[in-house]
Amino acid sequence: METLERLPNIIRLSERVIRVLGLNPSKFTLQGTNTYLIGKGPKKVLLDTGEGIPEYIPLLQEALDREQPGPAGERATISKVICSHWHHDHVGGIHDVLSFLAARNIQLHNPPATAADAASAADPNTKGLVDVDTSISSAPTGVFKFPCPDRDDPETRFQTIQDRDVIQIDDQTTLVTLHTPGHTSDHCSFFLKEENTLFTADCVLGQGTAVFEDLGSYIRSLEKQLSFSEVSSEGSSPSYKIYPGHGPIIEDGPAKIREYIKHRFERERQVLATLSSPSTATSSANSNDEDVVLVKASTGKTAMDIVKVIYQAYPVSLHLPAQHQVLLHLKKLEEDGRVKRGGESDAVENPEDVVWELVPPTQANL
Repeated sequence: METLERLPNIIRLSERVIRVLGLNPSKFTLQGTNTYLIGKGPKKVLLDTGEGIPEYIPLLQEALDREQPGPAGERATISKVICSHWHHDHVGGIHDVLSFLAARNIQLHNPPATAADAASAADPNTKGLVDVDTSISSAPTGVFKFPCPDRDDPETRFQTIQDRDVIQIDDQTTLVTLHTPGHTSDHCSFFLKEENTLFTADCVLGQGTAVFEDLGSYIRSLEKQLSFSEVSSEGSSPSYKIYPGHGPIIEDGPAKIREYIKHRFERERQVLATLSSPSTATSSANSNDEDVVLVKASTGKTAMDIVKVIYQAYPVSLHLPAQHQVLLHLKKLEEDGRVKRGGESDAVENPEDVVWELVPPTQANL
């Protein structure tokens, strides 16, 4: 396994970006969740909140206190919180952050809980929703996130951000939201225009590879990140840094994204190659009181059959998590019309028991 690079708890990455570790290292979160203070002036946006480790808040306060006072002597503070997606290691610290800000007499606005509340509080100058050509700089302060109704905590009452929303942090700091589903359905990345930098959250990691819920969506999101920078960098180099949700900075962002895409398509080719190789099944029959072994070819394979071929050099303890990844590849290949469920697998309830087969080329091309 790759040795994790040691990261400082607080570090200034650029004149607009400070990284603060969430202090929750694990095999899933690597060195811990990267949270970011973004902005050139005293008012910062906090991107992600960690998972609620008590020691995180003093660390966040230290990061803010290190900043030089603004022109009017104002201390650095947080004006808005943005969450990249619903996973606990990114949203679990929200309530601690809000309590921390309340102790500093800063109240982040939560939108009304009901339509009736919204009607009574309606104000045309304080809209929480924004369009691609507008910004949320004039919207009320609050906790912003792409909606995920099945997973979002209703008590937080997130204000909604959408794809291509512009987040004007100050007059010299602009973020553009990119909806990049696949890791989760609500996952978003954020492009920092002035520095040609991409915050990828869990879509691209500083070390290792990311997990995903939907491979087709995930690949399209990686491709979107590549094409967006080419359009948005406006004459600057297409190369850009990545500030990931976990792990160190990636200096050549496009190269890393292409590496991710190549890795996924290579795994896809391995799945198809394994399915194209006939396997053998044996059975015995009794003839003249002697056992006769019958061998017949079978092209259908379960996800675990595929894992045992592709991951044969890996410890058996890794086969179960690998099976989940292979199933996601098979789902995408099924959507692409390249594999199908074989035999009576349509009636199989457990995905691990489904037998998969290649779709004949003549059918796949129809």
